[in-house]
Amino acid sequence: MTEILHDLTAHPMFGKLLGLMLSLLFILLLVRFVQMFANNNIKNKELRYKTRKALSLAGYVLGLLAAIAIFSNQLSNLPVLIGLLGVGVGFALRELIQSLFGWLVVTFGNLYKPGDRIKLGGVMGDVMDISPLTTTVMECGDWVKSDLYNGRVVYLPNNIVLREQVQNYSVDFPFLWDEIVVPVRTDCDHRLARSIVYEVGARVQSDTMATARELWASFVRHHRAEDSSLDVVVTLSFDANWIELTLRYVVDYRMRLATKDKLFSAILVEFEQSEGRVKIAQRSLLVSEFPARVWP
Repeated sequence: MTEILHDLTAHPMFGKLLGLMLSLLFILLLVRFVQMFANNNIKNKELRYKTRKALSLAGYVLGLLAAIAIFSNQLSNLPVLIGLLGVGVGFALRELIQSLFGWLVVTFGNLYKPGDRIKLGGVMGDVMDISPLTTTVMECGDWVKSDLYNGRVVYLPNNIVLREQVQNYSVDFPFLWDEIVVPVRTDCDHRLARSIVYEVGARVQSDTMATARELWASFVRHHRAEDSSLDVVVTLSFDANWIELTLRYVVDYRMRLATKDKLFSAILVEFEQSEGRVKIAQRSLLVSEFPARVWP
């Protein structure tokens, strides 16, 4: 055993491997220390995130440079080594390599960035972090019937962007078109009902219209998009049961649930003050009495 250990430590590669391990450990500790210092002293959240990512990338570069410096004498055999290992490593790490390519697509294609709300791989949520291998998302929805967080953190491999569509809810224009449907009785004053729904929608939307118009104008200038109207629209349809008033409006993607609550609450108050001229429709079931059976 002693002889084997002596032969192992006497091998020229042992010192190089030990030196590489110590160098990588020193670089890791240095990067962690500087990242902790940045976390404690940089107040701006976006700048703090970018600083951490830059330090991580610098650590990878320093580790690569350390390996090249330590094994510089063996670099003459590098092409042969790559040729021998290329096929096997490429097959074994194909998912890893695809994730790295996906990371490049996300980074340089500007598909999304930290803070954006996306839907990717069937998961909707806010992007928390983008690493070379995974995208970390705080999930929204699923068992929660809204766009609110459900508390689950999801790690998505970056190679998903190479085979599935990326839906971004907030890039360049952080507003969405949304709708609510208000059913009213067919015997009510539908003109008054339509006026109430429109006025409530315009009033609730007025707080964000200036910002939405400015951002939409910028979006249209930079993209081949139709200059669609951001104004509130109310459309009417009906059947044998009730009249449906559909209110279409623009809303901040983070405020969909809160805005719907404001709209429905205000509409109900206005309907109650209409003195019975407008009433919410409800489904009713009429059961007829069966005629008595006459026995012969």
